[in-house]
Amino acid sequence: MSASPFSTLPPEVICRVFESADDFSVVAALAQTARIFYHTWRENPTSICRAVAPRVISNLTDAERLLDMQEEAEAEAVSQSQDGRKQKSIIRAKRLLFNARCASAAGDCWVNLLQIHETFDREHRGEDPYMRPSELARFEHAFYCVWTIGVMGRAPHLQDQASAFLDECSPRELCKLEELAMWATSYNDNDFGSLGLDLEDEVWKAGCDLVSKRWMAYRDGKQIAAPDYTPLYFFAFFDHTQRFIDLIRDE
Repeated sequence: MSASPFSTLPPEVICRVFESADDFSVVAALAQTARIFYHTWRENPTSICRAVAPRVISNLTDAERLLDMQEEAEAEAVSQSQDGRKQKSIIRAKRLLFNARCASAAGDCWVNLLQIHETFDREHRGEDPYMRPSELARFEHAFYCVWTIGVMGRAPHLQDQASAFLDECSPRELCKLEELAMWATSYNDNDFGSLGLDLEDEVWKAGCDLVSKRWMAYRDGKQIAAPDYTPLYFFAFFDHTQRFIDLIRDE
């Protein structure tokens, strides 16, 4: 039997093929193409994930921070052998992708709830009436942040970090996080199919509770300007209502 034509390729070349993939579905397909491709993926998950992730995952910095906190909260004893490190890298890559799917599913739920294209007059101004990438990016940023705060809030050894995280948030940022927490708590049906996202679990409850308490402490006795013509009075993520966010004072 003749050897596979892939067997003559240097591993570093195959690794570059993986790293140029458009998304992780291509990575998965490549890994099943031939044994040498699978072996290359198993040997280089970190470099491949770092190369592909920025093309696939918006708010990658937020996504990686969440992943770091999830790993630190679990604090599992992982073998420091070479095989142990490779396995951990593969698990990390899969978890990063899972979290990103959760953020995307939540964004879809938020869009469907608000029906922005039926509420605002964008189309009559010659604009795209649907949710914009910039608006979804703000939503996903807040989604990752509240999730991260919940992970830290539920881990006794990370609770100080949760407080420090909130200390670093400006009032404008807190307003966005509180709006996400409000949506997660009261304005979704928590039905994400087989994905496994549960906005009623203890981590999400902790994140929403910590954010809401901090926001209420800030706004106690203050008048916060907000529009009254947006869907369900949400406004923190829309492009055309950012001026109301800008009115929130840093004090």
